[in-house]
Formats: sequence, C-alpha cells, structure tokens
Amino acid sequence: GILRRSVPDHSPSPALAFTFDLWEGYLEQKLPDQRTLRAVIAERLGHFTWPPNMAELKTALASVRDLFTDVANFSPSQRSAILGVLQSAGFVPNRNVRFRSSTNVEDSEQFSGAGLYDSFSGCLGDDLDGDSRGPSLCDSTETNERGVLRALRKVFASFYNDNAFLERLRHGVNETNVGMAVLVHYSTPDEFELANGVATLEIRSYSGG
Repeated sequence: GILRRSVPDHSPSPALAFTFDLWEGYLEQKLPDQRTLRAVIAERLGHFTWPPNMAELKTALASVRDLFTDVANFSPSQRSAILGVLQSAGFVPNRNVRFRSSTNVEDSEQFSGAGLYDSFSGCLGDDLDGDSRGPSLCDSTETNERGVLRALRKVFASFYNDNAFLERLRHGVNETNVGMAVLVHYSTPDEFELANGVATLEIRSYSGG
C-alpha cells in the first residue's frame, strides 16, 4: 500500500490477497466419506508428537497433500468468488498469476518460515475457457491446463510440507490456530525480473518518555 501510494507509476498492479476465510472454508468441506477435510487431517496427523516416527509421518503428510490436490476441491460458490475477484481486480486471462503462501506461523524472531511453504502460478484463462483440454492459454508449451484453482490448491497443500509440519510440531504449535492466506500478483519469471527483495520493519518500544 505504501509503495502504491508513493510510486504509483512503478508499483505494478493488480495485486490482492485471499484471507484465512478461504482456508477455513476449504477445510470445512465434506469429503466423499462425509467427514470434513479438517477432521480427516486431524485424524491422520493429530497423534504425532516430537520427535515423530519419520517414516510414518512422511507417509501421513503425503496422503494429506494428496487430499488437497486430488480429492478436496473448492465449492461452486468459492470457485465463483475466486474467479470473480481475480477478474474484477484486473488480472487478464492469458498471463500467469502467482499465488504466494502466507501463513500466520512464520517470519518471527523464534520461527523462520523461509522455504517451508510453496508458491505456484496459474492461468485464469484455463479456468474460464469452459473445458479441461490443454494446452494452457498462458503457455503453449504446457500441454495440460494450469488453472488458478489448481495453483491455489497446491499452495494450500504445501501447508503440510514435511519440513513445515515438522517445525510446527517441534515448536509445539497448535494446528487449530494456524492457517494459510495467499498473496496474488502476476508471475514474473526470472528472465523478466529486474530485482527481487524483501522489505522488513523494525519496531522499537521505549519507556519513560
């Protein structure tokens, strides 16, 4: 927001964020066995303690990620809302959009989330063209469609990457208090990106005036 107001001609748009509401709604969906996705995840992962049986944990986490990418999906109302807000924000159908993970359990003084979660790109046009046939409208070298809904599901699945879950387990984080928000902007491949960086903020508190 500061950059957009200060240097509007040099702050690319559009950009937006999907808040934790989308994550919470996704977890509450009913799977084919009529249990919620949240309940199934808790059943598969809730018994692990530190240090875990790594072989068992890796298998369990892989099965949870498969739930996100192969079984669970956005409801019709969620799909409509996601596609609608991307279009109204100005994202064009034929340019890849980047979906960046943003959890509430990373980048603190005690807990660094660098590299724990994944970001993915998706093509809005692939979700709007009314079919599931490739190639992707954003990249003709992609023989299959690579829609934005697919990218979002993959970002959500990365919440249960092996190292991400291990760090939360090691720190004793309550899984019910954490979630995944998603930042959205155009994808800028390496060959086009002029610079990349992270802005940080230091807050100092003073007492006695």
